[in-house]
Amino acid sequence: MEITKKTLVLGFTNGLGKNVNLTINDPAEGLEGEVVNSVMDEIVASGALGEESVVANKVDAKYVIQQVEEIELV
Repeated sequence: MEITKKTLVLGFTNGLGKNVNLTINDPAEGLEGEVVNSVMDEIVASGALGEESVVANKVDAKYVIQQVEEIELV
């Protein structure tokens, strides 16, 4: 059986210049760049993410598609 998993990964940097990723499982279909960009702006403005320092800048956004195929052990 083959399983396909799609996630949305939003990439940021924090105040220390370290990368911070927010991974969203099963994102809504058909999200446009304009919407994702706006949401990322809200995340940065909220100061809600980051352990050492809150996220400071947007870096990228991408869909990650993982395809898993099970091997039958006989």
